[in-house]
Amino acid sequence: MQEFSITLFTQTLREKMYNRFPNLKGRGFNANGKPKHGQYNEEIRDVAFKNNPTIIASENEYTFDIGNEYAEEHYPYYHILEDSPYIRKRDKGTTKTKGSQAKIEKLSDRNYSFPQWNGKTFVYEYRRNVRGSRNRLDKVSHWITNAKGEKEFINRESNSYENIHYQYIEKMLDVITTELASEFNLRKVRVEKTGLEEELAMEWGESVETIMNIFHSFE
Repeated sequence: MQEFSITLFTQTLREKMYNRFPNLKGRGFNANGKPKHGQYNEEIRDVAFKNNPTIIASENEYTFDIGNEYAEEHYPYYHILEDSPYIRKRDKGTTKTKGSQAKIEKLSDRNYSFPQWNGKTFVYEYRRNVRGSRNRLDKVSHWITNAKGEKEFINRESNSYENIHYQYIEKMLDVITTELASEFNLRKVRVEKTGLEEELAMEWGESVETIMNIFHSFE
């Protein structure tokens, strides 16, 4: 059991998160070991997480980001792995699946997890509601274990495949917070998520009231 300090707690949290990021080593290389994407074959946990600084907001508040302009430009799939239960195969995307961010020419300005106002409420464009689509897995490419106990990739002809890393951030934090509570003699309480208006306010550096006034002014 460790004595609690905000510095050590944050350091331990970041180390545990880093170790649980999807490990995509080798994904950017072909059968001959040559890179498919030029120089952009780094691990997303390095470019989208490890290299981001820890910011001391106050004596009792430390913050850090997942993602940055470099990751947004060259490794946007750290968003995709979190948000999409099914992923379109290369060159199989449509205007609808590519969404509004595809129209932004400067890649580093794209933001696939930016909350948007649809006139009534805030939404995430790239986060899909999968309720009611329980049989979708039967229609996309995915791995199964066959009768012989062997791994088999089925529905190869589909234009989409199952994302085995879906919601990896929530999954890792559920485990990590339990571990941290034990290691620092803390009590784990319920998870509380901020609303999208709070996330947008943080993104813009404004108050929630200011954000809501801006959007309601267009009604």
